[in-house]
Amino acid sequence: MLFPPRSPRPARSGRYTVVMRASPPASLFALAVLSGCNNYEMFRVTGFEQANFSNKADILFVIDNSDSMQEEATGLALNFNTFIDSLTSSEGADTPRATLADAVANYVRETSGESLFIDYQLGITTTSVQANDPSNLQPGDEGTFIGVADAPYVIKRADDNAALLFQRNLLCGATCFSENDVESLPDYSCDADAPESGGTISREYLDCLCGAGSWTGHCGSGNEMGLEGGLLAMCRATDSPPELCYGYDDVNGAGVSPTVFDESQVGTGAGFLRDDANTIIVVVTDEGDGSYRQATGDFEGGVYSEAFAEFSNPVRLAVIGPWYDDQSDGECLDGAQPWAVERYQNVVAGTFGQYINITLGPDEDCLASDFSENLKQIGDLLANLQTIFPLQTVPDVSTIDVYVDGVSIATSIALTGSPETGDVVWGPGWTYEAAYNAVEFWDTAIPGYNADVRIYYRPIGGFPRELPPGF
Repeated sequence: MLFPPRSPRPARSGRYTVVMRASPPASLFALAVLSGCNNYEMFRVTGFEQANFSNKADILFVIDNSDSMQEEATGLALNFNTFIDSLTSSEGADTPRATLADAVANYVRETSGESLFIDYQLGITTTSVQANDPSNLQPGDEGTFIGVADAPYVIKRADDNAALLFQRNLLCGATCFSENDVESLPDYSCDADAPESGGTISREYLDCLCGAGSWTGHCGSGNEMGLEGGLLAMCRATDSPPELCYGYDDVNGAGVSPTVFDESQVGTGAGFLRDDANTIIVVVTDEGDGSYRQATGDFEGGVYSEAFAEFSNPVRLAVIGPWYDDQSDGECLDGAQPWAVERYQNVVAGTFGQYINITLGPDEDCLASDFSENLKQIGDLLANLQTIFPLQTVPDVSTIDVYVDGVSIATSIALTGSPETGDVVWGPGWTYEAAYNAVEFWDTAIPGYNADVRIYYRPIGGFPRELPPGF
C-alpha cells in the first residue's frame, strides 16, 4: 500500500521541540492546564512516551552497484550532477552557489520559506551485502560507509567542498563503471582541485576526480539487498546496536552466514547517526529487494519496518526504483521480481516515506526518469518532516489534544473536495491520518520556527490504566 496523493501544501518552516505523550482523560488535562502546573510531565508510561523531533536529517544513500546498473551508471551520475547544478543556479546575486551545502540550502529556502533550516548529513553505502571475502570488506559491502580519496564518509552541511566530496564518494566508490562503456575525451583538461564533468562522464573526468583507473572495480553483488544494506549501515553508526544487528535466521536456506556484523564492527560508521535526528534512507536501484531477513517471495516488508523501529531516531525509507502495480502489470520491471519491488513499496508506506519510479513508464518505453525531479521529491520528503508527526501507539482519536506554543489547535475542516476522492483541501488545523498513525498539520496551523509542539492522547484500549500521584 502506497501513500495516497497529497493535497497542495503552503510554505512551511520550523524547527520544533516536540513532546507527544499518552494522556489521561481530557477533563484532567484541562485541570492541569488551568492549574498552571503541567502534571503531564510526570505522566510517563513506558511505550507511550513520544520521541522529540528536530530539524536534523541524516540522509543515507544506498546505491545499487550491481552489474545490472552498468548501462545506467553514466546516466545516474549525470543526473545527480544535474540535480546539484539546478539547485545552485538560483537567481539573485546574494544567493550562495559554491557547494552542495549551498545548493540544498537554496532549494529548501525557495520551496519551504526563508526560515526553514535542515541540518543534514549525507552518507553512501551500497546494496551489496554478500561480500566476496567477509574478512576483507570493501567500502560499501555489508553496510560499510564509502569514503574515497580525501572524501570523508560523513558529509556535513557545513563542509566547504560538500559537492565535490559527495561526487567522489558516489562516482569513485559506489557506481558500477565498466571502462569500455565510458567514452574517452582526450581533450579534457583536468583541474584536480575542482574537476568539472562538462556534462559528460568521461574516462578522463573520472581519472581527474578519482585518480587514474581507480573508478573501476566497484561492481557488487547481483543479489541486491537495499533494506539490509541500509539497516547494517545504521548498526555500524550507533554505539549500542540493537540485538538484531548481530544475526538472524536464514529463512532462505542459503547456507551462508547472514551477516558478518559483530562487536568488531560497532562504531565503524560513527558520527553518521546523531541524537534527536531524523534518518532518511534513500535506495537507488533498478531491482527489488532480496534481503535475507525475509523469505524469497515475501513482499510484506514488515521485518524491516520493525527493525528500523528498533533505533531511537525515526527512520523513513525513500526508494528510486522500478514501479509495480496491478495497472502497469510490471511492464517496466526489466527482470525485477514484482514481490521484491512490492517489499520496497510496503516498507516505504510503513515508514512514511516516498517511492519514486525510476522509469517514465510503459507509455514512454520505460526510459529512465529525470533524477533531478526524483531528488526534488526527496527534498519534499525532508520538508514534510516538519508537518507529519507519527505517534508511537494507536490513539483513541477522540482524546487527541494538540498544542503549539501552549495554544490549543483545533482539528481541520475540509474546505473543498473529499478525503474519499483524494482531492481534499484542508483548512487550518490538524488531522489524524490513520494510514500513517500520525498527526498532520495544515495551512496556517503548520507550526512555525522554534515552535513547541505537544500532542497528548489516550492509547486505544484504555491504557494507561493508572493515573500518577497528584491527580
